[in-house]
Amino acid sequence: MYTWVVAAVLMTTCLFVWKKIGIKDIPSHRSSHSMATPTAAGVCISFIFFGFFFAAKASLINVGLLSVTFVLGLLILTVVGFIDDKKELNYKTRLFSHIFAVGLVLTQQDLSAVEYLCWFFIGVGLINACNFLDGLNGLLASQWLLTVGFLLSAFAPTNSIFWILWVSTLVYLFFNFPKARVFIGDTGSTILGFSYFAIIFNLAPVQHEFPSILIPHDSFVMFALFPLGFAWGDVAFTIVRRFVDKRSITSSFGDYGFHHQAKFFNSHALVTLTYLTLNSLLTCMATYLFFDHPSIMLMCSLYAVAQLIHWMFIQYLSTKIPA
Repeated sequence: MYTWVVAAVLMTTCLFVWKKIGIKDIPSHRSSHSMATPTAAGVCISFIFFGFFFAAKASLINVGLLSVTFVLGLLILTVVGFIDDKKELNYKTRLFSHIFAVGLVLTQQDLSAVEYLCWFFIGVGLINACNFLDGLNGLLASQWLLTVGFLLSAFAPTNSIFWILWVSTLVYLFFNFPKARVFIGDTGSTILGFSYFAIIFNLAPVQHEFPSILIPHDSFVMFALFPLGFAWGDVAFTIVRRFVDKRSITSSFGDYGFHHQAKFFNSHALVTLTYLTLNSLLTCMATYLFFDHPSIMLMCSLYAVAQLIHWMFIQYLSTKIPA
């Protein structure tokens, strides 16, 4: 437990310093904020993680270690994300870094070609989905904290180094919600997506109580992703709308469902808390399914109906509020 306290103190110190020296995000017509705000605070999360990793490597603290491939992937995404926050990079460059980092993690296990492609899609998809979610104060951090905290509490050892990432992100949330004093930036959103993928990838092989349907561990993957169902639905809805409207699916237009809701209600906090409530409900449903597998069709049907209503609501708001 003392490692959590040390991580929290160090992260708080880093963020106070970052507020003074960090690069600024200057708002544009597509931004959801109106004041220049320090961004790329995700580099502070990485800094704390690397510090604890090397301390554990030197046996100075009792924290479970991860493979060097994950650490190297995290380093690559931190560097590329920081450069992107400072001076926007070409999307192909960012995508290549995502592909390379995920590929490094996948070398940890002996996978078939089909398994490799599925995990590859999940990893790159999660990194980009988390990047998409980073659009309102506290939205990504709160969703990630609840979902990852649920997974770590249920399946990971108490000394998992992923808890260091969790504590660091929790401290960041206090600096970002309800009023944003710093932004996590692409640096942070990519490493949160990457770590989410790595957590699922590391936990899946030992969760034998989950049946496999198409490939090994696929039901555990769905279980791990389920609590963020409304967030993923929001991303999918936006991508489909952009495709139909023949707009780029990679550029920032400020037209996600949560953007429409924030404009309509004129409150980042209200929308973030709404999504957090939905996340909590889905987490409870996931927990129930863990103990009662036969109810999966009923739960998925209820979720599908709720998601459809959510999409209809977003579509309605999009006709009232310009993107």
